[in-house]
Amino acid sequence: MEIRFHGRGGQGAVTGVRVLSTALYYDGKFTLGIPMYGTERRGAPVVSFLRISEGRINERDLVHEPDMVVVLDPLLGKTVPITEGLKKGGLVLINHPHGGLETGIGGPYKVATVDATKVAMETIGRPITNTAILGAFAKVTGMVTMKSLEEAARHQWSGRIADMNVKAIQKAYEMATDPVDVSGVKAQEVKREGRFSRNVSSWRLYRPVFNDSKCVGCRRCYILCPEVAIGMKENKAAVNYDFCKGCGICFEECPTKAIDWVQETI
Repeated sequence: MEIRFHGRGGQGAVTGVRVLSTALYYDGKFTLGIPMYGTERRGAPVVSFLRISEGRINERDLVHEPDMVVVLDPLLGKTVPITEGLKKGGLVLINHPHGGLETGIGGPYKVATVDATKVAMETIGRPITNTAILGAFAKVTGMVTMKSLEEAARHQWSGRIADMNVKAIQKAYEMATDPVDVSGVKAQEVKREGRFSRNVSSWRLYRPVFNDSKCVGCRRCYILCPEVAIGMKENKAAVNYDFCKGCGICFEECPTKAIDWVQETI
C-alpha cells in the first residue's frame, strides 16, 4: 500500500510518517518512509510518503499513484491538488471539522474525516496535527494497532510530551468518521499559488486580531513578524492578512495581550 501525506511546515507530516512506520514495524509489517525536503518553512505546503507491505520493499522512488492520501491541514485542498494521482476507489483521510461530503473533495474516492486541529489544541495546546491524524488512520484503515501506535509515540517522545501525543491519538481514534463515497460530489477548484507569491493567507489555521485599545505601540510584533506582515499605523500595530501565515509569534510575544488568536472558518 502506498500513501502520500500532505501537510504544512510545523504540523509534523514527516514525524508522523516516522511514528506510523515504527508502529507498523511493531505490528510485523515492512515499511518505507520517504520524507521530501526542500525549501520548506513553517506554514508552507510539505509532502511525505509511506509504503507498507507484508514483504520486503525494493521500490525507492516517490509515490506518484497512492492508494491513500492523508491531509493534515483542512485548507490545503484549496491550493494543492491533494487527490492528484490517487487511484480510483482510493481513500482520503483529512483533518476537517465536518463529514466527508463537506470537505470539497469530489471524485471516485472515499473520504474520512477527523477534527485533528481541535484534538491537537485540546491535548497538546498547539495545532500540531500529526499524532491526531494517526489515531484516525488506525480507526479508518485497521492497518495498525493502537497499542503499537502508542508504543511508537513513546519511542519518539518521552515524559509529558509523549503523554500528550498518546492522548491525541486516543481521542482522534474515537472522533474519526467512517469513509463516505464522494463520487457524486463536485470537487472544489484548486487555485494554485504562484511560485514566488507573497500571499500566504491560505496557510493560516488561526489569525491574529489586534485590539487597538490595548496596543501600546511597542513594535515587538512588528520586529518579530517573519513575513513582514505587520506595520504601524498611528503608533498602533496593523496586519496585512495577505502576508500573514498565522504562525502565532505576534500573539505569543505581545506584552500587553493586545492580540486575540481566532480560528479561521472552514
